Amino acid sequence: KEIIDLILFAKDLYDKTGNLTNIAMGPITDIWNDYRDEANRDPANAQLPPMELLESAGQHTNMDKIVVNEEESTVYLEDPQMKLDVGAVAKGYATELVAKEIEEAGLNSALISAGGNIRAIGMPLDGIRDKWGVGIQNPDRTIFDDGRVLETIFVTDNSVVSSGDYQRYYMVDGEILHHIVHPETYMPTNYYRQVSIVTPDSGAADFYSTAVFLLPFEESKELVDSIDNLEVMWVFPDGTVEVTEGLKDIMLSYGASGAIGK
Repeated sequence: KEIIDLILFAKDLYDKTGNLTNIAMGPITDIWNDYRDEANRDPANAQLPPMELLESAGQHTNMDKIVVNEEESTVYLEDPQMKLDVGAVAKGYATELVAKEIEEAGLNSALISAGGNIRAIGMPLDGIRDKWGVGIQNPDRTIFDDGRVLETIFVTDNSVVSSGDYQRYYMVDGEILHHIVHPETYMPTNYYRQVSIVTPDSGAADFYSTAVFLLPFEESKELVDSIDNLEVMWVFPDGTVEVTEGLKDIMLSYGASGAIGK
C-alpha cells in the first residue's frame, strides 16, 4: 500500500508543479547515472551523454502511462520501455511516514535527519528552546569545513529539505553536471547551487525542491507563491541568496532564534 500511495502522491503533485518532478524519468536518469559512474572511474575521459540517446529515452517518460488500480493494488506501465525513478520524492515520503507513525506511538519531541531531509516533531524539551535549529549547508563547503553552515532555520512540526548541485555530480570541461535533470531538455539546469524548502510534509518538500530547482527564478518564485505554506531559500551560482518573505521570520540571519520567548 505504501508504494501505491507514493505513486498516487507523485502523480497528484506532478500536475500541481508544472510537470517538472516526473517519477517516470527512469530511462533518462539511468543514462545519466551510467555516465556519472563512468566519470567517477575515469574522470579524465568524462563525457556528456549523447543527446540522441537522451531524446530516445525521453520518449518513454509519460506519467499518464502509469496506471494505478487501487482496488487491485496494481501498477501497470503501458509503455514496456518505461522505468520509474522515485528518487525525487521517496526519501521525503518515507521520512513523513516514519514521523507520523512515531507520533502516533506517543513520541512528541524529535528531529529526524534523513540525509538532506529534516523533519521536526514538536519542540525540544530542554526548557531552553521552543524551536529546533536546522543548519543549511553552504554549497561551497563540505560538511567538515569551517563555514559549512550557510544559514540556520528554526522550526517546529516542519520539514526542511535541500536540493543542490554539490553532492551527486561529475565534471566535463569544468562544468558541473549534477543529478537534477529537466524533463524537457534532459539536461541539468544551472540556475542555482541549492534550494531549501520549508513546509510541513516531508514528502511534499522533497517533491517541491526538484521543481523549484529546475525553474529560472521568476518562474520558480511564481510556483512557490502559488503553493500554501511553502517557504524557500534560493542560492545562486554567484553566492547571492533570495528568500520568501515568510522564511525571514525563522532565519538566524534575520534575527530568529530557537530560544523560548524569542
